[in-house]
Amino acid sequence: MRLFAPLLLLALALATPAHAQHAQDIGLTYTQSRSNFVTAPGSATQYFYLRGAAADYNYTLWNGIGISASAVGLTGENFGGHVDIHQASFLAGPRYTWNLGHILPYEWGRKGGIFGQGQAGYIHATSGQYPTAGIQANSASGLTWAAGGGINLNVYHHFDLRLIEADFVHTQLPNGFNNSQSAVRLAIGINFHTQD
Repeated sequence: MRLFAPLLLLALALATPAHAQHAQDIGLTYTQSRSNFVTAPGSATQYFYLRGAAADYNYTLWNGIGISASAVGLTGENFGGHVDIHQASFLAGPRYTWNLGHILPYEWGRKGGIFGQGQAGYIHATSGQYPTAGIQANSASGLTWAAGGGINLNVYHHFDLRLIEADFVHTQLPNGFNNSQSAVRLAIGINFHTQD
């Protein structure tokens, strides 16, 4: 019995390929977000747009299931003739990637992948108007979460085009009403992957 445990461990070690690695993805995207101004009930909804960039990292743990982290910076200027908005958010959460298959039977010959993810984190906004307890502040912080997904299409070896990424984003920043904002965020860009 004492010999059985070491033999089992040795068999497992030999059965696991020495070169096995977990896939990693690094994405860089141009990002645009659409949200609505807080308005009185019954009035027409007005939208504003923020533009910027995002970087994300995904580490695949097993069978397409991984952990992702994102940093997003967005900005908009001269809303209502005098308000600027700058936002930075940092999120993390699970991601699932479905591999589209291979053109060639090599690691770099994959066609791409479709991913879906859910993330939660922190947002910090500056240069805006954030009313809190009757005081108008020009910066604020709060919780945020996002859910969505995207499509990566391989173009050369380890490089993909991120054809589209779409996320529904919810933030909790002071707005003098319900301290709740919802937005739709779209992005395109590039993605680098280490392996399948």
